[in-house]
Amino acid sequence: MGLLLLGLAVQAIFGPTGHLKMERLEEDIQSLVREKEALESGNRKVMEEIESLKTDPATIEKIAREELGLVREGEIKIVPKPDPQDSPGAAAGGDDSTALPPQQTP
Repeated sequence: MGLLLLGLAVQAIFGPTGHLKMERLEEDIQSLVREKEALESGNRKVMEEIESLKTDPATIEKIAREELGLVREGEIKIVPKPDPQDSPGAAAGGDDSTALPPQQTP
């Protein structure tokens, strides 16, 4: 009788529907709930951005300027030259054909 009870206890704890399996499943559920909430939050942000793009001219202009490099009529876009030290050829001692010639003093 004791052996049977021991077998049932082991089955109840370690079996396919046992206590440990149920705890793991509960942890998985909680993890999935947190992931779902994060995805829903991200989805809300995307929907707000879509709505803003549909209705807010300032948002559209901001993206046109920042991501597409567009300017209004009559504006002049000023783009700084890249620093020669940051170019890949500078590190390898490459030729920098855009560099100004050295100034000579009289």
